[in-house]
Amino acid sequence: MAELSFPLPDLGEGLIEATVLDWLVSPGQQVERNQPIVELETSKSALELPSPQAGKVVRIHGAPGQTINVGEPLIVFEVPDDTAGIVGTVPKDEAPKRRVRLSAVLDED
Repeated sequence: MAELSFPLPDLGEGLIEATVLDWLVSPGQQVERNQPIVELETSKSALELPSPQAGKVVRIHGAPGQTINVGEPLIVFEVPDDTAGIVGTVPKDEAPKRRVRLSAVLDED
């Protein structure tokens, strides 16, 4: 098993922090992907943040009323070793392939 930390994501609109209103999960609890895990409040609105993945909650950061900055740890999951990697694909650093078609201009004198 591996531990995977989930930081407070960028919530958009220039928001750099959020206040924890209430945790909907607790350490030791098994959660499913997209299950609401925490209620947060920003300067714009209140929202429920869903779990980014399935796993067992190991630690939660931020007590109700505490402010957390974007990028700081929010929750730590215990997940099987084979799911602890990057989700999705990583783009390759390749130059884009371009096709250029040249046509000769004949000079008619």
